[in-house]
Amino acid sequence: MKPIYFPFTYISKPAARALAACFAQTAVYQISSSKTPDEMRESTDDGIFEIRVPVNDDGEKLDAIVKEYSTWADVHRGSEINFLKFMVDKIPLFDETATSQIRADIKKTDEKAPSRKKIDPLFHARLFLHMAQELDVQNDRLSRDLMAVETMEEDFMKELKGENEDDPARPVGIKTLETDDPGHYKTQERLESWTLLMQQDPQVSGPFITNSRAVLDLLMDRVSEMEAVSRFDAIPAGVPDAEALGVWQDELIKQLENLASHPWPAEIEAISDPPKVLESKSNVALTLFIVPGKTPHEFFSDCVETDVFQAAFKYDSTRVKNTLVGLIEIAGH
Repeated sequence: MKPIYFPFTYISKPAARALAACFAQTAVYQISSSKTPDEMRESTDDGIFEIRVPVNDDGEKLDAIVKEYSTWADVHRGSEINFLKFMVDKIPLFDETATSQIRADIKKTDEKAPSRKKIDPLFHARLFLHMAQELDVQNDRLSRDLMAVETMEEDFMKELKGENEDDPARPVGIKTLETDDPGHYKTQERLESWTLLMQQDPQVSGPFITNSRAVLDLLMDRVSEMEAVSRFDAIPAGVPDAEALGVWQDELIKQLENLASHPWPAEIEAISDPPKVLESKSNVALTLFIVPGKTPHEFFSDCVETDVFQAAFKYDSTRVKNTLVGLIEIAGH
């Protein structure tokens, strides 16, 4: 069993550190093998992520549309959100000779635009996920730039006031992590597109981990059977080499495997609390939920509002009887 991050294809470095505190490795989907953001490659090389590409065909079509989008974005800088909305509300025309039509479709977002030939829903979902990823990458870069400016301002003020950085009496500011939840924007569309991609993965079992409160709220609103089973408020972060933490992570996965494979309620040993690590500079909170009697495909299909999902799920494992969902947060935020 391996955790799967959802419903995003981009993970910021703070979110990566939080995931690494809870799990030895987390799977994350990409729409193609060539679209992994540079910001994620370091964490991938370190083994924190397993990149999964459930579908890797139609690469030339995808690249052509993305190229046209990049050209459009250069001209209409700052309008990415409008384009992302357009991609959800309108399905662009595409065939082998439609490069010029793609450009025209991007510009014509009104109801009077020419009729468009519907493309494969899975291809459209991958295209939407790429556009959402581009938006998330840009927002993350902006957030990091703003935080760097804030840090410089704080350092400058400390120098002016002659404050000692090590002075215990000096108040310590707390910086929030990703206060702008990417899941707040197009929550339903993100989940639908991600679910279409997930359906193509033959290794689906979960647990499914998100750092978006908006996404979790949507899931809980759609599936009333979802219930909390455990919460850890002080998982040490930033210490991947801590042996005690690695042992706890292995034990956590074993317990989650038991929860997923046994009928609920089950008499399963309670998950022990994570170890205390003095070297840790921050803590991560992890809340775990269970959806009894529903496989992952059944659960996510219940959470979306579309008729394009498969009626039979060929990848559902008979040993997975319940779906597990987790929310990660920086403790105290």
